[in-house]
Amino acid sequence: MAQSTLNVLKRKRMGKSGAREIRKEGNIPAVLYGKGTETLSLVINPAELKEALSTDAGENTLLEIHVKDEEAEIQKLSLLREVQYDYLTDKPIHLDFQALDMKEKITVTVPVQIEGSAKGVKEGGILEEILREISVECLPTNIPNSFSVDVTELEIGHSIHVGTLEIEEGVTILHENEDTIVTVLAPKVETEPTEEEIEGEEGTEEAATEEAQEEGSEEGS
Repeated sequence: MAQSTLNVLKRKRMGKSGAREIRKEGNIPAVLYGKGTETLSLVINPAELKEALSTDAGENTLLEIHVKDEEAEIQKLSLLREVQYDYLTDKPIHLDFQALDMKEKITVTVPVQIEGSAKGVKEGGILEEILREISVECLPTNIPNSFSVDVTELEIGHSIHVGTLEIEEGVTILHENEDTIVTVLAPKVETEPTEEEIEGEEGTEEAATEEAQEEGSEEGS
């Protein structure tokens, strides 16, 4: 379990105009919500968020959010749940944080980490990653940082499935055991054209040439 502290400000400028002003200042508007928790509108410094998430767990890092307010300082253990991006600049424009109950299970996605170089790829095959993330259910303290998948022995036509993953006690994978994580596809083979296909193409080209010549003769007469 990776955990960091994130200092944030309580948002006072509301509405679309307020959000635009916050973004112009280089910050990101956000919301913190959760069961039994008052929903809070926040202002996030992107540099501080990046530093807080710079752990092996990435976006699954548990964040102890410190909300600075004139009235009181609020502390909530939370998880980054959603990031909205600008479709032109691909910069984050809004963040959702969920306050956590450490005794209540949550559903999260955990990244798959591919390790090794597959035998099948060395033989000309193509490695295809089917599942890049695995959905799990567990307590916040049991969230895996990642699932390591070693593809070293993977040959052409073979796959690695969800059922082979090693999981710790208290973690439930929300996929079927037969679901494919990664596979090695056979290389695409370019076949030589048959004699019939070559003759057919040549016949088509000759017919087109003759037709063009006939049209030219008609126009000249």
